[in-house]
Amino acid sequence: MHDIAALVLIALFATYCIFVVSAIWGALTSRLELFAKVVWIAAIFALPFLGSVLWHLAGKKSALD
Repeated sequence: MHDIAALVLIALFATYCIFVVSAIWGALTSRLELFAKVVWIAAIFALPFLGSVLWHLAGKKSALD
């Protein structure tokens, strides 16, 4: 049973890492000004899960406008 729990935790951690990296990549490659990019990346690092979620929900949309 412990092996399954360990595999689930590894899968969740890998998914989380991909989510954070995609948020950082999205902020870096967006059409936002440099200051806005720096603020978004700082938010992603300061609030790892919440910052990534906010980028995917709000930042990505503002970068497309």
